[in-house]
Amino acid sequence: MYEFDGLTMWTTQALIIDFIIIIALFVSLKMIKGWVSNLHANDEIAKRDNFAFGISFAAGLAGLAIVLTGVTSGDFADSLFEEATQMAGYGLLAIALIKAGHFFQDKVALQKVSLHDEIVKGNVTAAFVEFGHIVTVAIVVRSALIWVLTEGWHGLPVVIAAFVVANIIMLLVSKYRVHLFKRTGDCLQQLILDDNLAVGIRYAGFLIGSGLAITAATGLAPYAADNITQSLTYWAFSAIISVAIFAVLQLITIKVILSGVDIADEVIRQKNIGVAVISAAVSFSIGLTMATLLGS
Repeated sequence: MYEFDGLTMWTTQALIIDFIIIIALFVSLKMIKGWVSNLHANDEIAKRDNFAFGISFAAGLAGLAIVLTGVTSGDFADSLFEEATQMAGYGLLAIALIKAGHFFQDKVALQKVSLHDEIVKGNVTAAFVEFGHIVTVAIVVRSALIWVLTEGWHGLPVVIAAFVVANIIMLLVSKYRVHLFKRTGDCLQQLILDDNLAVGIRYAGFLIGSGLAITAATGLAPYAADNITQSLTYWAFSAIISVAIFAVLQLITIKVILSGVDIADEVIRQKNIGVAVISAAVSFSIGLTMATLLGS
């Protein structure tokens, strides 16, 4: 009788339990989204046809799925009960961290814009900015989960510490983007309020690329369980260097690909979505390449 490599009756049961919990987490995310927004998700999506709300909800689903890939990496737990509790526990923690990181980015990086209020109004640009925030936070959380080699709950404090450090780095990235707009005499937050979709797409792409670049730190900074402080220091330093390299590579690449094109003018004033998508794709590609080549 043919057997799949590593797939036994026990691992099959563990996989079934994991999938049941994952689906339950996705459903709970919808309920949490409606509760936090003080809205009925189905009404916003189907009756009001609020595309912005749909994009925001999709961001949560994508973010949760990204984090769960970090939770499910490694070996199964010693028992089915332990596997279930770890999956459910880390899944709920993932939702909490995504919400916390998203809140931090929104309230600190973009103080003059209420993304929630704008999304309720149907502002698609605000939804894409939120998409960028949520997915980036999820990538960072996943990176921390994979970096911490400790199995079970013992690595939880380190994951949270790495999450905090990474969010501070991402805040600096957001502030950097805001500063770039000021240099051209524009205001990123006002452009979001004006629903400039091209700006939102480009901004989200850069954030996600930066988050992927941070993943490279998992391969550059070794994790030592006996010296957590030093490990976190090395990881933070590696993450900062990775983001700096990403920013330089992204700038060079986009300038070469779109040579002769005034990217800022096309995106900000002409609202050229095509240029914005190309810019976002370049950011994503550079970040993904760094994560693949350097990350663990």
